[in-house]
Amino acid sequence: MPNVEVNLKDMQKLVGKKLSLEQMKEAVLYAKGEVDAVEGDTLTVDIKDTNRPDLLSAEGIAREIRGRVAKGKGVPEYKVKKSGVKFFVDKNVQPIRPKIAAAIVKNVKVSENFLIQMIQLQEKIHLTFGRKRREAAIGLYDWSKLEQPMHYRAYKPGEKRFIPLEYNVEMDLEEILEDHPKGRDYAHLLEGQKLYPILEDNRGVVASMPPIINSQLTGKVSGDTKEVLVEVTGYRQETVNTALNVMVSALAERGFGVYSVEIVYPKGKIVTPNFAPKKASLSLAEINRISGLGLGKKQAIELLGRGCYNALAKGDKIEVEYPAYRQDILHPVDIIEDIIISYGFDKIEPTPVSVPTVGAESKGAKTAKIVRETCVGIGLQEVLTFTMTSKERQTSKIGLDLEKEQFVEIANPVSENYAVFRKRVFPELLEFLSKNKHCLYPQKVFEFGKTLELDKGSETGVVEKDRLCIVLSGKGAGFNTIKGVLDAVTENLGIEYSLKESDLAFLEKGRQAEITAVGKKGFLGEVSEKAKQSFGLEQGTVVLELEI
Repeated sequence: MPNVEVNLKDMQKLVGKKLSLEQMKEAVLYAKGEVDAVEGDTLTVDIKDTNRPDLLSAEGIAREIRGRVAKGKGVPEYKVKKSGVKFFVDKNVQPIRPKIAAAIVKNVKVSENFLIQMIQLQEKIHLTFGRKRREAAIGLYDWSKLEQPMHYRAYKPGEKRFIPLEYNVEMDLEEILEDHPKGRDYAHLLEGQKLYPILEDNRGVVASMPPIINSQLTGKVSGDTKEVLVEVTGYRQETVNTALNVMVSALAERGFGVYSVEIVYPKGKIVTPNFAPKKASLSLAEINRISGLGLGKKQAIELLGRGCYNALAKGDKIEVEYPAYRQDILHPVDIIEDIIISYGFDKIEPTPVSVPTVGAESKGAKTAKIVRETCVGIGLQEVLTFTMTSKERQTSKIGLDLEKEQFVEIANPVSENYAVFRKRVFPELLEFLSKNKHCLYPQKVFEFGKTLELDKGSETGVVEKDRLCIVLSGKGAGFNTIKGVLDAVTENLGIEYSLKESDLAFLEKGRQAEITAVGKKGFLGEVSEKAKQSFGLEQGTVVLELEI
């Protein structure tokens, strides 16, 4: 969990209330934090929620405390004035690092606490929310040293030279990646690119090379700085906007003036920052069902106000607005958590269990046990494969069209091999067989595991299914063999099934069938030659896969 260092006197000023050290330790709990260490006036706060980048600074922590302790009400309001400044984004950065957001902060009064918190927040966002600068990289600049409009462009390595931050030698872009410490640390973010992104002013003065390093000339905030330019680059506009909102709202908490910037893309334009509150809706019944507090509407609205929400009762619903810097609210339960925090976990009285219950094995666990015992009993070996896999293995390697298949995907996968959740189990077992061709045949394996599919009708948009998959490989493995296995499994489960002709691309025509058993679907048959070849399998191979 991220640790944030704050100054007690600075926190008292930001909260607007002179809390003692012990009171501050208690109040920090409202910001999902815990004071781990105290050294003089410096407190080390362990923030327990990595989904809240807005809590990674003294300003963010103080804002949460102020709402609960000083009883601040509603969404914090930050006035944004127009600066008239434009950022022009060149089309050549689109394949490299396409999105940018920016703001100008004026009337800045630089203090030691301000500099410490600004640098700390920048780095904490980089490491956590920004995924080590990949998804969001923040630049801070002395605005007085730049001339508008600004330009976000890409250049060949030798086309631009500038003095990187904390250096006194001018370097070209390739030299920075090879020789500068930050360049070496983050060069992988631009790996394989022929052009490198540059933020520069209207004179061609370089401000930074995102997401690597700022310029020494313009990218250093000092005690003389009165106006600060804040910019964020990344791949998704929503992500860079959130990072900018977090950074700028922290500066606004210190009373500095915020000014907007117009971002002009090759196709369209936007204005940042945008502090318009986000909206959600939930019912009082839902609040009380989950929290168990038995709140009235007036009390729920008051608790929401202390948690930096605007709330209004409309019939059976409570309509809420929450700050633009909050990106962690995905479900009403996230809002209810904030209501409970405002109420106070320590004030909740445990309710004794009124009905005695006896623990028992669930129906699903019993079924899984029968399935596994049956499979082992007929000589099959159980294997476990990953639920995350590659699109290629789930589609083209078994003869399906990638363009026609939809998966539950990871937004920013680290590897293509673990980019989606599997819809079928058998491609993973074929991969398993391909790694074990040196072993004796026949090979008889099974897996009882989970698959995920998109489903617009479900609350989460995803449906999870338990599937049994059996694969037999070796001499004599045919349709009748795998059908005999199906008979054994269904008989032990005490269910009936029916078969009908199917035409699945990954199974041999005329040697396959669709299974229907108590409303569940599946298939069985001989794996096609094309599918076998793609996995390097030479022996006859049959498969059975059935929802359980």
